[in-house]
Amino acid sequence: MQSSQFKPFSVVSRYLAAQFLGIFFPVLCGLVLLYIVIDVADRMSIFLRHSATVGEAARYMLFKVPLMLTQIMPPAVVISVLMSLGLLARRNEIIALRASGISLLQTTLPILALALAISMAALVWNETVVPYSSRMFQFVNNVEIRERGMRGIFRDREIWYHGGRGFYSIDYVDRVRQTVHGLLIYRLGSIESGFHLEGVIEIPRAQWRDGRWTFATDSLRHTARGDSFDTTPLDTSAFDMPETISDFLEVQREPEELSYTALRQRIATLTAKGIDASHYLVDLHLKLALPFANSVLALVSIPLAGRLRRHPSIAAIVGLGAAVGFGYWVLLGLATSLGTSGAIPPALAAWSANGIYTLLAVAFFLYSE
Repeated sequence: MQSSQFKPFSVVSRYLAAQFLGIFFPVLCGLVLLYIVIDVADRMSIFLRHSATVGEAARYMLFKVPLMLTQIMPPAVVISVLMSLGLLARRNEIIALRASGISLLQTTLPILALALAISMAALVWNETVVPYSSRMFQFVNNVEIRERGMRGIFRDREIWYHGGRGFYSIDYVDRVRQTVHGLLIYRLGSIESGFHLEGVIEIPRAQWRDGRWTFATDSLRHTARGDSFDTTPLDTSAFDMPETISDFLEVQREPEELSYTALRQRIATLTAKGIDASHYLVDLHLKLALPFANSVLALVSIPLAGRLRRHPSIAAIVGLGAAVGFGYWVLLGLATSLGTSGAIPPALAAWSANGIYTLLAVAFFLYSE
């Protein structure tokens, strides 16, 4: 039998694309609603403890939806691929296409093209909408709901914090090592003196250990003397800060609050100042790798869908999709941990899950043919 010529924009291609999209959008909305219900139930005690209004809780969830979409999209793609191909198999349409000489890969090219388009859209979404919305739901949580006050401001290259010792300028807060790097404390005078600068305390590194701060031995105190400053070593045994490491961590933006460009600039700035920013390198590569999880998971789900029974149940489809997604995230989590610890390069840690699942997809396709 002569193989049929498969055209990318044929009636069959448009039909398959419509079949996938007709399932993808309801599944995506359903998973987001489920995510919202679970998150609201998890945070209900916080809302009640801080007497949050309905408007505050609604704004918190509304600003969190873009991040939810990013996290929910890969499993939505997997389930949609399995369900759309499962319905085609139930109506014997896959068999008809295969009998006409069209391979499984050719049959599912429209779905793969849509998955790639979803990946590109997710990449743009993560660079534009997610950083802003993440900052906003953190603001609603800390300022409006918890009423902690706007004590810190994160600029492009540093953190400004209004603390008990004055105004703090911070280069970087290391969550893992519980360390503050590049700390400058500006001590101002009273209102009567016009808030003139009385002195600056320069602390290259301060570590939170056993409930108290320990400071670098090369810390300095600059005391104003008219138009000049007297510089003396800081007596670290007699100096302390009332803030804890948690206070500074609250005002530092997490990687999801920064775009790829902003995070790359942050790494470059910290590195230029001699601060180890290797912890951020994995997050930087993940910003490019994670959106393409949609394409990779779609690619590996297509041959698996061909292994389903002729009349697959919804439970079987969801179960298979959960197994595929769970395996991916376990592999990604393991690789990320190895990359963060320095055992493997950051780029390899971020892209290894995509690479391994792509190889599995190629093997499954070869086996299915």
